[in-house]
Amino acid sequence: MKTKIHLIATFLLLGIYANIYSQNVFPTSDAIWNIKIDGKENYYGLSGDTIIDSKLYNKLYLLNDTTLNIDSGDMYIGGFREEGEKVWFKPNLSSNYFINPLYTQYQEETLLYDFSKSVGDTIWHNIFYNNADIGGWEIGDSITASIITSIDTDEQGRKIYYTQQYLFHSYYKELIYLGYGRNDNWIEGIGSVQHGLFWFLCDLPLTGFPTFHLICFKQGNEIKYMDANCSSCFSWTTGILDTNNIPLEIVYENNNIRIKADPTVFPCELKLFSITGQLIFEKQLQSSTEVMLVNQLKGAWLYQVQKNREILKKGKIMIK
Repeated sequence: MKTKIHLIATFLLLGIYANIYSQNVFPTSDAIWNIKIDGKENYYGLSGDTIIDSKLYNKLYLLNDTTLNIDSGDMYIGGFREEGEKVWFKPNLSSNYFINPLYTQYQEETLLYDFSKSVGDTIWHNIFYNNADIGGWEIGDSITASIITSIDTDEQGRKIYYTQQYLFHSYYKELIYLGYGRNDNWIEGIGSVQHGLFWFLCDLPLTGFPTFHLICFKQGNEIKYMDANCSSCFSWTTGILDTNNIPLEIVYENNNIRIKADPTVFPCELKLFSITGQLIFEKQLQSSTEVMLVNQLKGAWLYQVQKNREILKKGKIMIK
């Protein structure tokens, strides 16, 4: 009898745990957003966790390439956490990403999305702006709000929230529509489509600039969103483009690749990644004379040269 009671209690606890920690409305890891800001592609990726004030956050980075191989070139800018169908974001203000003085004094997390709401509901984002004169507006203590105008579902069954953004101004005691196209679409499991992941943290609320636009989103090796005007999820120029300024050269000739470098670099590992960040091929190279055959790997790739897990060189390569 005790065994049965213990089993029932265990299943109940597991059910409660799964309900509390279920991650159904937003990704928690292995995800990359390709967001155009003023026409330039910017990559944001989820990798790893951190605990702040006893709360678990999934770490968000501004990436320097289209892979989740986090190194010194990637900037940790904050963390997401999910509570029920609500998604919260806590900015890392020690980075130089959120540089506007309006935000540097704001230390708390903010509610980004709430997929439990219905049409006509208001979502309060608890971001305050203090005594800032923007375009002649004395904002005072204002709070950002989103009102849900309609809800739809896509072909994959994900909720799509259509919203309008407002400020509630404590002085006027009313909601002020932000204007300048301040409508947004939120897709369950992805986030904002029209204004980036956290538009009101990056953009002054009474201006129309900068412009944000999600063009692609992938999780793992699966493309889960691609804008209709986007021809490929992640784009780059052809040829070899190095990002680290060290005395190491990637040589491609006669359908093979070799690494030209000082003998102290070897042995090292050469890795090739697809445009979506999937590891396609890897090989340990013992010297500058050893080659990696690539006759079956035509196309554009990302590469990394690693030694003892440290990334020595990375870039892009076109194999013809």
